[in-house]
Amino acid sequence: MVQEIFSQFGISAPPEKAALFERYADLFLAYNAHTNLSAIRDREGVVTKHFADSAMLLNFEPLRGRMLDLGTGGGFPGIPLKILVNELSVTLLDSVSKKTKACDHFIAELGLSNVRTVWGRAEDVVKIPGMRSSFDAVVSRATAYMPQVLEWAAPFVRVGGSIMLYKLPSEEELADGLPMAEKLGFELAREHAYSFLGQERRIFVFVRRK
Repeated sequence: MVQEIFSQFGISAPPEKAALFERYADLFLAYNAHTNLSAIRDREGVVTKHFADSAMLLNFEPLRGRMLDLGTGGGFPGIPLKILVNELSVTLLDSVSKKTKACDHFIAELGLSNVRTVWGRAEDVVKIPGMRSSFDAVVSRATAYMPQVLEWAAPFVRVGGSIMLYKLPSEEELADGLPMAEKLGFELAREHAYSFLGQERRIFVFVRRK
């Protein structure tokens, strides 16, 4: 199922990675049955609306180095991106302990290395040694209004690094987000527009200039 669905969105997953995604789907559905992580409870929905949606970023942007997933929830987009780009060092951050606990379970069962979870609020976690200004990229998918996400994410990003936000198109939200980005030392470097399941989507890439 994974390869068939991914191919519809131009996402390549070789057999060994597709097998990991199939296992992830099993784990997620089983965990979600007793601990509410998502309203999506069917296999096709999980593969399409969580896995493929997360992986869409790779159709537009290369990923390398250290990546922070801000507000990861059930591991999205961090775990799918890690499966597809094995050399990434990934930190999954969420303020809800049941979600980081679920991610710990998925990481262990999938045998993923160089992935860790951190439970806490972004403004507290950034005070942990080694967290501030240390990530090449912060990704966030459907977390909060753009200015707020930028404010949470900015302290984690090194100079030259980026914040990548999965969003629905909104001129108002972007108009509110751009001044915040400038205030934080970022600029909108790229905006990727695409359609997903008939819905218009955007990925905004803000780069830290100073």
